[in-house]
Parts: sequence; C-alpha cells; structure tokens
Amino acid sequence: MPDIRGLPLLSGPPPQMEGAEGCRKCSKEFNMFLNRSRKCNHCGYSYCQNCTDYQAMMPRRQEGQTGYDPMNVCAYCIEFLTITAAGRGQLRSLSLGKLKKYVDAYNIRIDRAVEKDDLIDGIIGTRTQNGCLPSANENYYRKYSVPDRSSLNGRRGFFSRTGQGSSGPVPPPPPPPRPDQRPQFARPDLADDAPEGLHSHYPPPPASSRPQGPSPYQRPGASHSSQNVNQTNANRTPPRARASSAVPPPTAPPPTLDELVDMPDESIASLSIGSLKAILFTNHVNAGLILEKGELVTKVRGLVEDERHERDRQRALEEAEEADRIERQRVLLEQHRMAQQEREERARAEKSRSDSEDDMDADEKHSASPASPPTPPKARATAADLERPGLCVICQDDEANIAIVDCGHLAMCRGCSDLVMASSRECPLCRTRIVTEARLLRIFKT
Repeated sequence: MPDIRGLPLLSGPPPQMEGAEGCRKCSKEFNMFLNRSRKCNHCGYSYCQNCTDYQAMMPRRQEGQTGYDPMNVCAYCIEFLTITAAGRGQLRSLSLGKLKKYVDAYNIRIDRAVEKDDLIDGIIGTRTQNGCLPSANENYYRKYSVPDRSSLNGRRGFFSRTGQGSSGPVPPPPPPPRPDQRPQFARPDLADDAPEGLHSHYPPPPASSRPQGPSPYQRPGASHSSQNVNQTNANRTPPRARASSAVPPPTAPPPTLDELVDMPDESIASLSIGSLKAILFTNHVNAGLILEKGELVTKVRGLVEDERHERDRQRALEEAEEADRIERQRVLLEQHRMAQQEREERARAEKSRSDSEDDMDADEKHSASPASPPTPPKARATAADLERPGLCVICQDDEANIAIVDCGHLAMCRGCSDLVMASSRECPLCRTRIVTEARLLRIFKT
C-alpha cells in the first residue's frame, strides 16, 4: 500500500462529466490498448495516464469502513488541492499572485482583503470541518476554472510528437456568470431592502425651494439640434492654459571651492543640505554618517578653512621663492659688477706696466691675456629647493592630501586626483583600480 501521508484531501467523488475522445490537457487520443482514459477524482474530467499521475486521499464511503484511499487526480487539480491542504505557515510562503489565482479559481468571496494575511484568513475561513472547500466552490471550479486544451490543439495520435498541436497557450475557461452584486451602502437606512424601522431614525430631506414649473432643461427636439450644438459651442468655456510653473525649475549647482573661500560663514550656513553634501562629495570628504545640518556646516567650514590655510601657505611659499629669486639676481649683479671692476683695474695696471716697460716685446704684450674671473660663489639653497616630505607624487608641488581607500596610499593632491579620475583611474604608486570618486578621502593635516 503506498504511503498516503502528506497527500491532499478530497471532499468526495466528483460528479459525472461528459465523455471525451482525448486528454483534456495534452489532447492525446484515447484507445483501448495504448492510451486508456482515466478520470480525475477532483474535477471529474478525463485525462491520459501521464496527466493523472498524481494522488490525493479520498474518504471511504462504504458502510462500516473508515479511513482514506489514494486516488488519482490531474495535473491541474493537484496544485490547488495542495493549497487547500496547506497550513497558515505554508500559505505565507506562497506568492500573492498564486493565492489570488486560487481564490479566483474557486470563487472564494473575501471582503476587504488589504494584506496578505487577510487573504490567508479568508481562505482558511472558507474551509469546512473536513478541511475541504464547500461544494459550491468546487462546482464553480469544475465548471469555469479547469482549462481545456483539447478544443484548441485538436486531437493528436499516440505516436505523434508532444510539441505538435500543443504549442498554443492554455485556453481560458468559459466566463462565469456575473452575480447580481449590490453595492454596500455606508448608510444602511438608504438601501432598498432596509428595514422600515431604520428610516425613522433620520429626518426626511427638506423640500426643494425650486418652483414647480416645467423644467428649463428639456431635451432638444430634432429640428433644433443644429441650433443647440451652435449654442453649446458658443457657451463652452475655453480650456485653461497650463501653468508654466508645472515644469520644475532647474536646480542650481553647488558653489565651487573658489567661491566658498570668498564666502562668509553666514552664507555657508544658509546653504541647503543637498548643496552641503554635494560640496563634501566633490572634495572627497566622507559625510555618510552625518545626520544634522550643523555637522555638515562644520565639515564644510573646516574644509574651507583648510583650503584657506593651504592657499595662504602656497602664497607665502611663492612670495618666498620670488624674494629668493630677486636676492639671487641681486647677488649675481653685484658679483658681475665686482668682476667688471676687477677687470678694469687689471686692465689699467697692465696698461701702466706696458707703458713703463719699453723694452718688452710687442708679441709678449699681445700674448698676455687677462686671468679669467673667479667663479661666483654658488647660490645658497632656498626653502623651495629643499625636499619637503608629504608632497604629491605626480606634481611634486602641493601637499598630498587625498588618500585612496582601497590601497591606503596618501599620494595625490586635490588637483592631480581630478586628473587621475578623468584619465587612468589608478593609484599612481601601486596601480590599484579606483572604481568611483567615493573611494577617495580628503585628509586634513593638523
């Protein structure tokens, strides 16, 4: 005897359906030898052996016998029978679309189902004491919800391919009759079938103040139809023009760092939260865990103050380099002037010596050449020529204040980081790939 534990439950034998010449699911023709028909014990229609290779438990109807017997059901019914036998936990694991398909297939009435739990409560509440659905819901399923592919695909022989005649979709079942559903009144006293006592709780409506003469709005006759159309077109109000403010104005870009340096602190505090976050993101400052606007303003002020100090240091360095250059030029000019004076003095002394020595040969006078001027002393090294630690490895001019999160190298300045992100997107030291600008972090040195 096969194991019947875990099989869904059947409410009873199905009603007798009209005979068919082929399987309702795969359209395979029935014959006495190779393909015999077998009835589904839930919907009652005839299928082939392969399409009814599923089982459910049927209660025994003989007198004096109790228990259940495994019976064959079709592939259409086993899905819904499994949902009928499922508990609340298993129903919650199903999708909402499958639950709605089950409710529509059995025509289960569920009012005010807002959440998925409401749908599950309605399904469980519809079941009878034996765990099955009422006979009215099952009869609705048998009549309107069981697909019939045999009428669309046509009959096929036992030796024909499975794909022949079965490529079309499953035809929809015949539409169910629309029940005469009456609207639910919010006021029960206004319903047509309301008890007579309910109408006495509310006073009657006041009488109309309009005169009881003929209504001024009468249906126009056939002879005045064109005149009424012209009057209607003349009295029709022209459509109102669409307001130009419907299109949202373009968002102004956040101020740049050059504008923030010249901006007072009050103007920085008046910026929006989106502008403050955009400023910090553009300058590679992490602001992901900041929730208050005051903290964002403090971060931006710190960024602006650091930029001001950096620019002041750069300006002072440039001024020092300019002063050193001027000093070197002055020293060179002074050395050149002194060398010129020495050459002039040597020339005068040589001339006086040549005048005093008459017996000196003319060739010796011309061969004697003045000594080369002494080599000027080497200019002293300035602060710009000395190697400063912490410089950008690309330009070797600015301080390295941009760190790469992935590899941890603090090797670029802000300007060079923009050039790297626009070109190679790699660390200049280890060639680690920089996926996005969010992986660059601004480092403030104290």
